[in-house]
Amino acid sequence: MTTTNANNIQWEKPPTLITQPLQKITSEADAIVAAYAAAKEIAELAKDHNLQKEIPWRQAEILSQSGITAIGIPKALGGLGASIATIVETVRIISTADGGVGQILQIHHVMIRSVFTRPDNAARQLLLNDIFNGKRFGHAGAETGGKTKFDHKTTAQRNSEGKWVVNGHKFYTTGSHLAEWFSAGAKTAEGDIGFLVNRNTPGVFLDDDWDAFGQQHSVSGGVRFDNVVLDDRFVNQRNNEPAVDSKTEPTPPVRTGLTWPQILHAAIDTGIARGALEAAIEYLNNNSHVWVDADVERAVQEPMIIKAIGDYAIAVRTTESVLRDAAELFDEYRNTEDNHHLQDELILAVATARAKSDQASVFIGSDIFSLLGASSSYNKFNLNRFFGDARVHTTHDPIRWRLHHIGNYYLNGVPPDEYSAASARKRAAALVPDQLGAIL
Repeated sequence: MTTTNANNIQWEKPPTLITQPLQKITSEADAIVAAYAAAKEIAELAKDHNLQKEIPWRQAEILSQSGITAIGIPKALGGLGASIATIVETVRIISTADGGVGQILQIHHVMIRSVFTRPDNAARQLLLNDIFNGKRFGHAGAETGGKTKFDHKTTAQRNSEGKWVVNGHKFYTTGSHLAEWFSAGAKTAEGDIGFLVNRNTPGVFLDDDWDAFGQQHSVSGGVRFDNVVLDDRFVNQRNNEPAVDSKTEPTPPVRTGLTWPQILHAAIDTGIARGALEAAIEYLNNNSHVWVDADVERAVQEPMIIKAIGDYAIAVRTTESVLRDAAELFDEYRNTEDNHHLQDELILAVATARAKSDQASVFIGSDIFSLLGASSSYNKFNLNRFFGDARVHTTHDPIRWRLHHIGNYYLNGVPPDEYSAASARKRAAALVPDQLGAIL
């Protein structure tokens, strides 16, 4: 079905994505098995160059049917309650097949966390049921045109019935084009608000305008709000005003507030690096010719190729190791969140995983062509997807600042905050320096 908004821009609502029963996952081991099975199907689709620009309807359906989109629901809420390590591993596995689809899974796991801490009422149960049924969540928080990512122009005003009405345009809305629900924010005369909105809400327009040379399947394009009336149950008032349906006030960003999405970003790049390595090995065994100067029968016997593959493998094994260590530390941290030293170690560990996965994915994704030969550049092999996905995804936030925070901690003893907390600290210092400690 096609809908037209006030600007006569058309968009097509997706077909029903969940067409088969979801797989029931009853253990973390089952979750890993399900992720590998889903990745195998997705990888076959990823090899087709003609599908690169297509919206990944089928890939998203495979994710949901596998059951891995629901493994993060806590046991107390009827779910598996999978560990951080298992969730991180499923994102890594899916990303070996398609980094863009891995990012759809990444943002889903980030967004559903807020559902688990909502008040225990019918609104939360509605959201939980959707997660259990394979519906995915996305994010429409960013905008373009401002000085920083925190500069937003989307606004909301109350109508005659006291309802919030939103108008504006978001971009980099990872996963939202294929999500049932997505989160966003707006400025109001009463302070900023955050909200969840369903894709079928009147006035919501999901644009297929993400046109990058990589991560095309993250569907990170635009979302437009044209007089969208929000459901009060899914609106959160910020700036220290009480949240709807909550008796507590929102707290300032915690030091580790972005560590969860960051470790999943590292899982994406780690997966891309592994995928590029495995694709190179497959190509060398099945398609590469022997170079005329090499006194061997097959390309895989050439010493310099063997050495290069060894370099790639070491890079992959290194980033997989630091990612696994960071995930295990994260699980430990969840049980001792007030431990300041453990907070430092977790932020540093995740920053290390981000830096190493960044390096490995870009390096391997690009360098494999030096081994595979000219024919490996043919679109029919679609091997450039690894470099494209790695190069685009690693611009998500600057690794130079990850390295800065690590170096500044070891050299000058400056706490390695994530940028949300660091930004809050700077704003607070400019306004009320004596209250800085209370904010952090």
